[in-house]
Amino acid sequence: MKKILVIRGDGKFSELLRGAGFDVTDLELIGTRQVDDLTELRSKFQQLSDYDGLFFTSPVAAEIFVRERNRTNGFHGKVYVLGDRAKTVLEHAGLNVVHKPPANTAQELLASLKVSEFENKKFLFVSGNKSTRAIPEYLARYAAVDEVVVYETFNLPVAYGTIAEVAERLRKHEVDWICFFSPSGVERFVDLFSAIEVLTATIGTTTATKARELGLKVDLVSPRSDAEVFAKSLIGHIKEQ
Repeated sequence: MKKILVIRGDGKFSELLRGAGFDVTDLELIGTRQVDDLTELRSKFQQLSDYDGLFFTSPVAAEIFVRERNRTNGFHGKVYVLGDRAKTVLEHAGLNVVHKPPANTAQELLASLKVSEFENKKFLFVSGNKSTRAIPEYLARYAAVDEVVVYETFNLPVAYGTIAEVAERLRKHEVDWICFFSPSGVERFVDLFSAIEVLTATIGTTTATKARELGLKVDLVSPRSDAEVFAKSLIGHIKEQ
């Protein structure tokens, strides 16, 4: 039975792996929380009609935006979205969502759109504090762009006993695969554990890039940044071996 370490809390991904007969351990290292002060976001709501479009790459940012927006006027421009979860949140809020399913990264989303979509326009990028900033940096070449950070990523406390147990399993090669869902998760894992040789899978190319930068060998990258697709691709890959 393959033993898989998932750097995330228990959820659909791990359920699918267990259903396929794998031994799964969940290790949640990273959390997100709304910033203490949303004054900047609320001030933007007073100017929403000034923007031609909004950009989201995170379901957390989308959820906070929608929750706060419900207290204010609507937005009738285009809302550019990366990821299925953020898309669902924003569509349910009745917004005019532009979503490109093949795009797995901010760069791929931007590449799928014509420059004429941006030229001489004004956009708002709603994000977390660990954004790669690919979107605002690209938009700034052609348009005016404002940014507002609505949530932050932080390290969750992990019991010493848990860290020691996982480290021992890694040392004894009792883990066959490690699965990562974010660059922040990769960074925290590398901070906690010494160099290892174990098969590694990531949900997308951005996370894969960070893993390689930090010395991990990436053996599988999900074809889409979606937990179910990630799980099914990993299951198929393992069963083909």
